[in-house]
Amino acid sequence: MKREQYQNHSTVLNQDMSMIAYGEGGIPVIAFQTEGASCNEFESVGMVDALADLIEGGQIQLFCVDGVDTQSWSAYDIDPEARAQRQEEYFSYVTSELLEEVQKVNGSTRRPLAIGCSLGANQAALAVLRRPDLFQGCIALSGLYRASRFFGSWMSPTLYDNDITTFLPNMPEDHEYVDLYSKRQLVFCVGQGEHEDVVDDLRQIDSQLSRLCASHWCDFWGFDVTHDWYWWKKQIAYFMPQVIDEVTKVTTAEKSAASASAAMPATAKATKKDAPKKAAAKTATKKVELKPEAKPASKAKATTAAKPAAKPASKAKATAATKPAAAKPTAAAAKPAAKHAAKAAAPAAKPAAAKPAAAAAKPAAKHAAKAAAPAAKPAAKPTAASKPTSVKSAKKGGSKKRK
Repeated sequence: MKREQYQNHSTVLNQDMSMIAYGEGGIPVIAFQTEGASCNEFESVGMVDALADLIEGGQIQLFCVDGVDTQSWSAYDIDPEARAQRQEEYFSYVTSELLEEVQKVNGSTRRPLAIGCSLGANQAALAVLRRPDLFQGCIALSGLYRASRFFGSWMSPTLYDNDITTFLPNMPEDHEYVDLYSKRQLVFCVGQGEHEDVVDDLRQIDSQLSRLCASHWCDFWGFDVTHDWYWWKKQIAYFMPQVIDEVTKVTTAEKSAASASAAMPATAKATKKDAPKKAAAKTATKKVELKPEAKPASKAKATTAAKPAAKPASKAKATAATKPAAAKPTAAAAKPAAKHAAKAAAPAAKPAAAKPAAAAAKPAAKHAAKAAAPAAKPAAKPTAASKPTSVKSAKKGGSKKRK
């Protein structure tokens, strides 16, 4: 297996960042490490080995990247606003500098998949839910999605953008990203055994994606499945082949549609473009004034000015209630959370800066030993025989309670 390590200076983060690429060509897959780990973690715990056949077969090219968790999520001794801002800078680094480097090494402009375990799953999910125009999907395993695990009751507009369990409930059903979600491969998985106290977080994400009618796959494995590398290796080997098949179908259909459009006679294009205004009006996106389901614990007041964050790849105008992919809480929208290289709109308004609360809470679940180890629903349903015999799985597209 080809293995190359890269180190580049990040302008956004103002520090050197490392990345290890495994394989040549194929679908680019960006792997985020667990809390505080460096880019060699996937290799040291055997996750690269779990994907070796797909890497060596040229189906995927794996990119393991550094994180800055010790400067953001885990930096309990510094100001919470600075910590939240550092996470936002990391997100900006991922969506601009890292993405550009991955595409350069991969030799294509393919949208990458994002994968990760525990806190790495949160980074993977944030990438695709906030920028589905840039990422093809995610496989998020045992994710720590709730910011309060690290910040306690403290909240701010910046942290709001990085708290999936907070911003997703505020996304309006007619937001333009909802359609993109259904064209992506969003896979989320969690066990129900020891240290897997993140099940409720995933059930909330499952519920919200279902509310949006966004295609996804949330899988709840058995009560013997714990929060550690042993199971994550089994899960990544189980999900990745199915996701690859779905990505291939989706991207092939996109290429066919693009070719058909390019081959369309100029007169036909003009006719299609000049459709009756009444018909266009019927399909216009409604402007939605969104109110949060619940106020953040900080009781911060909503800011008053709303600025459409950006133009997504489709160049559709953002609605009055939309903004950067991380939705924001109140009817009065606030300023965009991140300065994306390629800006995009997203769902709701968010609160103004919140008052600091007591010392931030540390994560409830500890990571498994370091030495040991999303939402578009894959079209193909897994067979019982293809899954580890000790594992129980939910049906695609939603949760299923275990007896």
